[in-house]
Amino acid sequence: MDARQKVQAVLDSEDSAYQIQKLTGVNSSIIIRLRNHTRLVDNLSLGTVEKLERYFDYHVKHENDDLPHSVQLSHFRHRLINLLQELYQMQQAKAEATNALPDEKAMTVAIEQLFNDVIANKLELEHLETIYSRAFSDSEQLTSPTK
Repeated sequence: MDARQKVQAVLDSEDSAYQIQKLTGVNSSIIIRLRNHTRLVDNLSLGTVEKLERYFDYHVKHENDDLPHSVQLSHFRHRLINLLQELYQMQQAKAEATNALPDEKAMTVAIEQLFNDVIANKLELEHLETIYSRAFSDSEQLTSPTK
């Protein structure tokens, strides 16, 4: 499936423009104009296309897979994907540096494998979301004023 087909699949999905914006950073007005055919996919920036492709890869494509259908878990998954991608990119830059430590390339490969294993495993993802929710709940209780 090429980039244009992935973007079109995102546009054809039942996800709201707001939801897509929330998870990708692509302005909802762009999504709406694309859906109304008042803007062409050909006129999107490369960055916008890449964001919509990632959204397709980690959300739309998996709608009928054995992945979670919970909106909360789906949002958690997408945020986790973005964080892991940022971590991978930072690690990759370290590995490419001229003064990189000997294990930097191995660490980059390990992060990539972690990314693939965790995101593709429904049970592991649900477990991580539970840990995240507990930690978030605990931190909220610590910062909430008591009466």
